[in-house]
Amino acid sequence: MKLFSATWRKVSDPAAWRRGRATLYLSNLWRERFTRTGRYLVIGAIATGIAGSFPDRMVGSYAFSFFTALVLGALTLSAVFRPRLGASRHLPARCVAGSTVNMRIRVTNQGRSPVHDVSGYEFRLPTRVSIEEDPHYKARLDPGESFNFDYTLAVQRRGSYHLPGPTALCAFPFGLTQTTQFHPQGTQLIVYPPFQTLADLDVPAGLRYQPGGMALASHVGESMEFVGTREYQVGDRVRDLHQRSWARVGAPVIKQFEEEFMTRIALLVDTFVPRRAGAAALEANLSLSAAVADYFARREFVIDLFAAGPQLYHFQAGRSLGYLDNILDILACIEKSNDDPLAVVGAAFAEQLRETSAVVLLLLSWDDERAALVDMIQHAEVATKTVVLTDNKKQAAAAKAAGCTHLTMADFKAGVTSL
Repeated sequence: MKLFSATWRKVSDPAAWRRGRATLYLSNLWRERFTRTGRYLVIGAIATGIAGSFPDRMVGSYAFSFFTALVLGALTLSAVFRPRLGASRHLPARCVAGSTVNMRIRVTNQGRSPVHDVSGYEFRLPTRVSIEEDPHYKARLDPGESFNFDYTLAVQRRGSYHLPGPTALCAFPFGLTQTTQFHPQGTQLIVYPPFQTLADLDVPAGLRYQPGGMALASHVGESMEFVGTREYQVGDRVRDLHQRSWARVGAPVIKQFEEEFMTRIALLVDTFVPRRAGAAALEANLSLSAAVADYFARREFVIDLFAAGPQLYHFQAGRSLGYLDNILDILACIEKSNDDPLAVVGAAFAEQLRETSAVVLLLLSWDDERAALVDMIQHAEVATKTVVLTDNKKQAAAAKAAGCTHLTMADFKAGVTSL
């Protein structure tokens, strides 16, 4: 009765139709409460109902009453037999756009009686995330018994997607309708931009002294070499006190460290998409950014990522593959900028130039502002590697004349293995 009353409230409310809630409710009801066989039966009932409107011309209209009785009977019995089922879901936290993800839903019979025709499924998935199969069913689940249902998630586009949680299903007794027990288990699925591993990246990067090296090293996961001790001076950090030497000489003694020279690479990602370029250009640029980040993460470099889309992102990663996930998380969530963010990114980026060994710029166009930014970096005696991804022939010619690497969308689709 609860199902019928809830459905009536939804479909009889004009405001719900205007807001689209009634349509969404009926769509979810159709997918979640009816099995594939049950949906065919409902379609058959509708078809025979139409046939019943022309009893003199169409044969078989008598089946309408039979089909309708089966559907209503199945809904009624499903409302009466509601077993206690638990459900949990397991899937990876990250994946690559365009790939598939293995998802496992574990259903447990928490009641005292056996349950028949049991399944687990994930409904109400976000757009661009889908399950490629219909629910799988287990004929019998004894009390306390659990069973794993394996599915494949297809993910079409990068981004951060919220998955609400699994639903335990029971299609007993007729296999036409099913009870649903939703178990909230909100999970974020981070989908990276797809990228091809770079075999070579020509960046003339050298070592640069990092002021405040101890703080920088601890931030990015570096360690400093202990080389000796000296007398305490006002302003020294308390945590650098050497207790044994203090006890031996009777005065505060500070540890001395050798501050390292490190290769620090800045990766500046353009997210302003020209009108004629379209969203595909941004996706291609982010894929190139992921490939460059992957290349640097496999080497002894400190990486600074600068991007804006629409908010400013600045992330610093150390010399480890473990930091690559953090960079890819940012690239997964970046959206295009409706306004050119170059001024904002450039201002934040200029503050870091003194400690930067080299800069890799991945741009979607070439104009006076971007040329001025490259000139500013080069005047600071910082090595640059500028890649311009555009199909605009005029901009491509100007970028090549300025010493930039030019790529077209056709080049990207063919595969980029070196820059």
